[in-house]
Amino acid sequence: MSILAVYITDINGQKLFEYPVSDSPPTNKTLQVALRDASPEDVVLRLSSDELLFHRRQDALHFLIPCTASMPALVPLEFISHLIKVLHDYFQPPLSRQKIEKNYSTIMMLLNEMIEDGYPFVTEENALRDLVPFAGGLSKYLPTLPKGAANSLKSLTSSSSSSKSFSSDSSLTRSNVPWRRSNVKHNNNELYVDIHETLSVIIPALTPTQQMLNSINSGSTPVPSASAFYTPAVPQVLAEPIVAIAHGSVFATTKLSGTPDIQLIISFGNRLLEGPAFHPCVRLARWRERPGTLSFIPPDGKCCLLQYTISGVESGPIGGDLKTGLGPMKDEFEVRVWSRVPRNVKFVENLRVEVVFDGERVQNVKGTRASSGEFDIEKKGVGVWRFPGKTPMGWNASLRGTMVVNEDLATGPDGTVPQEFPKYVKISYDCQGMLVSGAKVESLRIVSGKGIDDRAKPYKGVKYLTKGKDIVIRG
Repeated sequence: MSILAVYITDINGQKLFEYPVSDSPPTNKTLQVALRDASPEDVVLRLSSDELLFHRRQDALHFLIPCTASMPALVPLEFISHLIKVLHDYFQPPLSRQKIEKNYSTIMMLLNEMIEDGYPFVTEENALRDLVPFAGGLSKYLPTLPKGAANSLKSLTSSSSSSKSFSSDSSLTRSNVPWRRSNVKHNNNELYVDIHETLSVIIPALTPTQQMLNSINSGSTPVPSASAFYTPAVPQVLAEPIVAIAHGSVFATTKLSGTPDIQLIISFGNRLLEGPAFHPCVRLARWRERPGTLSFIPPDGKCCLLQYTISGVESGPIGGDLKTGLGPMKDEFEVRVWSRVPRNVKFVENLRVEVVFDGERVQNVKGTRASSGEFDIEKKGVGVWRFPGKTPMGWNASLRGTMVVNEDLATGPDGTVPQEFPKYVKISYDCQGMLVSGAKVESLRIVSGKGIDDRAKPYKGVKYLTKGKDIVIRG
């Protein structure tokens, strides 16, 4: 049960980097044959009865890891994710052919620490920084390896002169805390917490009764509209979401000297966190005693302390609906979008509404009239209504149009081709300063810390971000 090799290629399959782990790993040529008929979604391929291939595309590169068939699937997939994070940490994203070729020796040294006996070993970026210097500092320990020198790894790690100087440098000693570098020093001590939530919602079409109630209430005073064609009021009766889920991540960015011990308390109200996942630095016993309390010695830099899922959240600051069969000929559709007025939020950014329809049956969309924003057909079956800049709260807009049906389609019983309408609309946006789950930071403090100046008062900051990603409204 082991990793057999690590390959990095360009998107055309040309080998850029090779790190053999076993004595006779599959060649890149063999892997490319297996990949030839595979789709990008097939992240696991069977090479033989005894071997599997795990792969992932990132930036302009392809990461390939052949393994024994008994290897648990999550291990190599997670290892690829960690490897990409480490390479981003060392060489900055995006990764490219030039970066891989220029830093061949450094990547060899990284993988020598990250893999032990064919199994992931040291994968934390902070720990690796103590063991492998950045590219600029490696040259004083090791000669530069020529491209394709994968099988000369022993010369990289067992050279008497280089290994002696490499191991004797006090700056490369490993920290007692596996995920934190040793001897961390910062001139300005800072501590930031960012909580991001991604909102996924599915809203069904209104029932006939709900549509009738909204028609009765349409004579009420409307919300101020951006429309030059209509004055649509925000419906008073809205469909209940079928699904409303927030996927959250709590990030800590620490630039603190020494070894700080931090306590972060987050209130989630009465909401239940589903499947929380913690960084190894978080003390789970403390969380069990008092849910919402994150007690930890952080890595230096940015890390994700906690990931969670919460179901049954609010549908967010942006709402919308889809109506069909409008106009004198009953062939028009209307999409409306509006912003609610949540506390402490003045606007959303990057508002985008996708109008999804049958690309085979619809040739074009004609007569589009947008009260605000810009509408274009982005690709087959998808029109995009964009709102550049900032969209204020307490605002709404509308889009009307007619779909031109392909006349080559089979006619219906009445001898005509049935009119087509959008299947659904999908809304996305960014909203700073709020979380749909209602979570908030109650306190953030440094409990203790060796190496931190007692007179220093670290700057602390907290930011919230909600990303509406998959807000689907059915017609």
